[in-house]
Amino acid sequence: MNRILIVEDTPEFAEAIQRTLTLDGRYTVAHAGRAAEALALAAYEKPDLVVLDLGLPDKDGYYVLTELRNRGHSCPVLILSARNLEADKLEGFRLGADDYVTKPFSALELLARISALLRRVQPAEAAPAPGDGRPLSDEELRDRFGLTARQVSVARLMAEGCSNAEIATRLSVSYFTARNHAEQVLAKFGVPARAAIGAMLFEHVT
Repeated sequence: MNRILIVEDTPEFAEAIQRTLTLDGRYTVAHAGRAAEALALAAYEKPDLVVLDLGLPDKDGYYVLTELRNRGHSCPVLILSARNLEADKLEGFRLGADDYVTKPFSALELLARISALLRRVQPAEAAPAPGDGRPLSDEELRDRFGLTARQVSVARLMAEGCSNAEIATRLSVSYFTARNHAEQVLAKFGVPARAAIGAMLFEHVT
């Protein structure tokens, strides 16, 4: 699981983000409400990604970002802030932020952006190469594995490396519907991890 550090001083907002990430099932979450606590947790937890608010009570979020980079933390930093001026965004990127999302935002957007950032720095485990295999048609996938038409679409998106949030957006369904379909695809293919889905879409020729 990827480790996410949330730096947010509003408890209700932090809890909502933590709940969203926990429900996704792919993340463990730590939370800091102050800049000093954030830097200490970053040193101890070594997060894979930091979600950073700018309006902290002791130090500005820009200070946290600067210190993270000065101390050698190269993990992606996603700024979440109510500040929506272009100057604020440019300052964040200048100091080393990887993405900037203004409040309010949707849970799906947050999950999709986090997934995209992590995919850049941690490429998904390569699926077994299809070799001389040929791609299975939608009809073959339905007949061999009992997939529904929607699950075939989900399987192909999973093979592309799409997260549940990205699948939900691409297919115009709810996040929970996308997650349920993804879990059903894994079960019908009989594989424990999404990385194996790509190989299941091919028939090996001997």
